[in-house]
Amino acid sequence: MKHYQVAVIGGGPGGYEAAIRLNQYGIDCVLIEKERIGGVCLNWGCIPTKALVKSSELWHEISVADSFGLSASQNILDYTKVFERKNEVVEKLVSGVEFLFEKRKIPVLKATVTSLTKTNGTYIVTTDAEDDISAEYVIVATGSVPKELPDIRINETNILSSTGILRLDKLPSSLAVIGGGIIGCEFASIYAAFGVEVYIIEFLPTLISTEDDEIAKRLAVFLKKSGIKVKTGVSVESFKEVNGNLSLQLSDGTNLEVEKVLLSVGRNPVFNINCKPDSPSFSKGALAIDNFMRTSLPNLYAIGDVTAKLPLAHTASKQGLLVAEHIRSQIQNTELNIHKLIYENIPRCIFTNPEVGSCGLTEKQASELLGEIKVGKFLFTANGKALAGGNTNGFVKIIAKADDLQIVGMHIIGPNAAELIAQGSILINLKAKAEDVEKVVFAHPTLSEAIMEAIEDLQGHSIHKM
Repeated sequence: MKHYQVAVIGGGPGGYEAAIRLNQYGIDCVLIEKERIGGVCLNWGCIPTKALVKSSELWHEISVADSFGLSASQNILDYTKVFERKNEVVEKLVSGVEFLFEKRKIPVLKATVTSLTKTNGTYIVTTDAEDDISAEYVIVATGSVPKELPDIRINETNILSSTGILRLDKLPSSLAVIGGGIIGCEFASIYAAFGVEVYIIEFLPTLISTEDDEIAKRLAVFLKKSGIKVKTGVSVESFKEVNGNLSLQLSDGTNLEVEKVLLSVGRNPVFNINCKPDSPSFSKGALAIDNFMRTSLPNLYAIGDVTAKLPLAHTASKQGLLVAEHIRSQIQNTELNIHKLIYENIPRCIFTNPEVGSCGLTEKQASELLGEIKVGKFLFTANGKALAGGNTNGFVKIIAKADDLQIVGMHIIGPNAAELIAQGSILINLKAKAEDVEKVVFAHPTLSEAIMEAIEDLQGHSIHKM
């Protein structure tokens, strides 16, 4: 039986980064992954989706090229090439990560873990491969899977998951997206840009219900302007196949016939490992963890979607690096230097058109927690770079404490919002105040000036606010 100091179960962003960091620390570890390294994010989620986002953005820009004085008379969409490019991007990135493991000589066991048995302070990791392994520490990074509804099951033929829709090598004529969260809105935006007739059906009163109310309302407006039919406060009561299509009976009394359905109603944590003699504690179906990502069992950690702690790839990555540091402190008796993760201060990005980037508290959350607050806002219509680029949709919104103007929330809808929100993450996590930002010079002309002006607006000093 091969022994390691650490066994990492799951090769997504959290798992593989934890393994590399442990290797950098000189700690002997093994990564166990049943598929290719990268998990959902690299193989079937973040990366392939963003490749499609780029193609859809370019296609949209071509469609409005005349307004920039450019003639684009032959607008031909070859979705086969779009699909192939998406796969090439994924292959290049996944191969690159696999190369890192080969270069560092980190062993990768392609297997499924079936059980964990604690014996004399050591975990016996049983897999469906030929040989079991043992480890002093175990990191569980087993991820999540798409949720289904009681009467609507994913078959990956005409009722698709977010994984299945990425396998479509040709565009459907029409698509109904059930669920108006982050994933649903992103795919709706992509396919609408390619000319697909798209519907979003959301049971709740608003789209992206976890985000700031004003941002959610504005996104719905922009998606409708792009041709997407948005139905909120509506559910699917039943469906049937009609001439190869799906006929959906909605709770508002209407019927909707589409070629494909994307079921996008969230994801469930996955932990199908038999633990003996004791099982770790769970909270609402997810593995319960403390501030150091420790489960209730000694030397058993959990990171990523299986913990349901803001299930994003970069959340898992940060958790994995913190776990590696915690394990290092115990094995090598080094000083522990770990900060507590504040999950609401982790940036959230939605790659729709326009993009959405958020960090910190929403206006509603801030009001409930802090009482009196101040809100600063700046529209991209008054930003020179946005105007020159032909994309002025949206605004920057800053939430601050009323007494000292400490920034506690930033919400952006507009061009490059997913890139700009990094500034919000830095300011919020450093507990910066409006007066601190006054010491910073923002380059001109840039989209980031909208952040500067929104912060100035907290004090009523925005120069270009209309």
